[in-house]
Amino acid sequence: MQIFHPGDSGYDDERSGFQTSLKHEPQVIFAVESAQDVEEALRYAETHGLDHTVQATGHGLTTPATGVLISTRRMNEVHVDPVTRIARAGAGAVWQQVIDKAAPHGLAPLSGDASDVGVVGYTLGGGYSVLAREFGFAKDRVRTTEKVGDVVTALEFELLEVGQVHSGEMHFDARHAEAVFDAFHRWDLPDHVTTSLTTISFPGHDIVRLTYASTRPFSVDHLRVAPRLTDELSAKPFGQAVGAPLPPHTYQGDNVLLNDLPLDVLHRVRETAANSSVPIFLGLVPLGGALKIDATHLLKLISPRLHVREQHEEVFDVVRPFVVGKSQNFVYAVG
Repeated sequence: MQIFHPGDSGYDDERSGFQTSLKHEPQVIFAVESAQDVEEALRYAETHGLDHTVQATGHGLTTPATGVLISTRRMNEVHVDPVTRIARAGAGAVWQQVIDKAAPHGLAPLSGDASDVGVVGYTLGGGYSVLAREFGFAKDRVRTTEKVGDVVTALEFELLEVGQVHSGEMHFDARHAEAVFDAFHRWDLPDHVTTSLTTISFPGHDIVRLTYASTRPFSVDHLRVAPRLTDELSAKPFGQAVGAPLPPHTYQGDNVLLNDLPLDVLHRVRETAANSSVPIFLGLVPLGGALKIDATHLLKLISPRLHVREQHEEVFDVVRPFVVGKSQNFVYAVG
């Protein structure tokens, strides 16, 4: 195990994560490699009266550490048992490692659409998979949780027998947003299909993106309501159905769970986000299917900058009568 203090070579690299704008300022960093190292870090924090924070990838960073930072990125062992279909992932493992080890056996985890996200943090937050409506939350597949104190050091969880995944996406120019939102809202969505609607801005271009996935075939013909910039749906290995990793960057995001979302309200959400004083990308995820939750939709907002909580709340105010909670998987840089 390595231990870093401010000013040490390697301190900056060890405290950094996927979120580039919030910076940990810990008094000491324990770059742990085993459960025994975690125990030593916790003992140090208790002895010196310091708070402790755990970080593997830093995707979900909300409050920067100032006391003890326990960096688990080196605890990244992954083992897959193809007979029992059980995987064991250390606290620092990311989903791509699990996907790679499971695929040769025709198995797949309930990972999300970003393969570089940490297994443990994602799962403890619930875990909305790219196949969530078909198979439920990742947390529901956990068999064993290994802990030292309140720090999870490893998880054992079930893998699924998944061969080909039918998945794809469509991109539309944002000028067709009203028609696309209408079609998406009208979709009589099969319980086995997991889908999302997202608005994204690139330099000089705003788009509406639809994604969809299932292990069984389905039709998206009714979504072709306007000219597409891209239009793809095919059977592919699970590893190709998840998104490519993004580079570390600045972002802030939050979400709400809804028990209803009338079409007129959805359009007001779209318009409020589009007309905000800051860039806001919205994401709408229909729930139901195998997701046993008292909500019909997840609405998430993200911006490529910090200090946008007020503008996000203006959008959430539109759906306030339907809010029943939030998901910890989609809270970013909001303390």
